[in-house]
Amino acid sequence: MECRKFEIILVSANSLPDVRSFRQMKVFAKVSIEGESKTSKKTPVDMVGETNPRWNFPIDYTISNSAVQKSGMNLSIKLFCRRTFADRYVGEVNIPIKSLFDKGFKADKILSYRVDGTSNGRLNILYSFGEKFLVSNDSDLDWKSALEVGFLVLLGGVVLLLEDDDAPALQSSSNVHIVELDGDDEDDILYDAGDMNSQHADDSESQNKNFGILFYFFLIYLIVNYFICSTS
Repeated sequence: MECRKFEIILVSANSLPDVRSFRQMKVFAKVSIEGESKTSKKTPVDMVGETNPRWNFPIDYTISNSAVQKSGMNLSIKLFCRRTFADRYVGEVNIPIKSLFDKGFKADKILSYRVDGTSNGRLNILYSFGEKFLVSNDSDLDWKSALEVGFLVLLGGVVLLLEDDDAPALQSSSNVHIVELDGDDEDDILYDAGDMNSQHADDSESQNKNFGILFYFFLIYLIVNYFICSTS
């Protein structure tokens, strides 16, 4: 997905109404895109300007190139007076992002906008857009993560199957029956090979089954990986 860096500088505001009766105004701005809370950012509180606050505060966003050129995508800037118990709303400015982009990549001079909800309030800003760059989609990242997890599961399955293959071998050695002859030659030993042959047959069948399961999962992994790579 193609994106751009978008920077808005909240320079100052002028001629705001005094929404406090006794104490001085302490104004800050809350900025968001389309009013979405996850994009909400704040300026510091101006402690001295009162109805003419000044911030010179930059706020950065990364937005898709399509959103930059989409009509109806607004930058919302709301002004509040800081209070102890509840901040008081002063006014707001809504600026179409496309209108800024159409003016150019960067503001050559301060732009002034009327503050809605006030008689004479003005908000002063600067802005700039960066060059386009590519950002991976979240869905792509999810697929890559799924593949990584799948590979680890596959690797774990290989280890477990190999461990299972070692177990019967140990068990078969314990099932060997040794029979000592009663003859004069004490070194003569007979091995009961019947059980051994049966055990080896079972081991071979189990081994083939395990490798078959392993190949099946490996084939699924290859098919899924090919599908994702071909559609990305």
